[in-house]
Amino acid sequence: MVKSVRFASPTEWLFRDEQPVFPNCSYICNTGSFNFGRDLQYQFQFWFLDKSGVDGEYETDVVSDMHGIANDLISVLRKDLQITIDTSITWNAISEKFEDYLSGVTLTLNINITDSNPNCSFPS
Repeated sequence: MVKSVRFASPTEWLFRDEQPVFPNCSYICNTGSFNFGRDLQYQFQFWFLDKSGVDGEYETDVVSDMHGIANDLISVLRKDLQITIDTSITWNAISEKFEDYLSGVTLTLNINITDSNPNCSFPS
């Protein structure tokens, strides 16, 4: 179970919060595209992180847990009828040493939305 969610990369929120709460999901959306018609695509990068003990002694368990949480998020997104996401999503195990050892998974996925507003916001 994720205890905190942040709209920031891990390095941004780790040094901004005095006491980061784990396990954490952080995400950013810095790129996207305007596709044919009214289709919009947003590219999100997610990190699912937790403390993995001194010298990463629980890294394998943490990566497994964070992988399960990432899979749950993907399942929820795929059930939403208003959006579509990639059919194939690659994840990577990560392990970092900040003030504590952190492990988890990172993944990048595209969320596609069809804009239902047919009006143009640009003045003619």
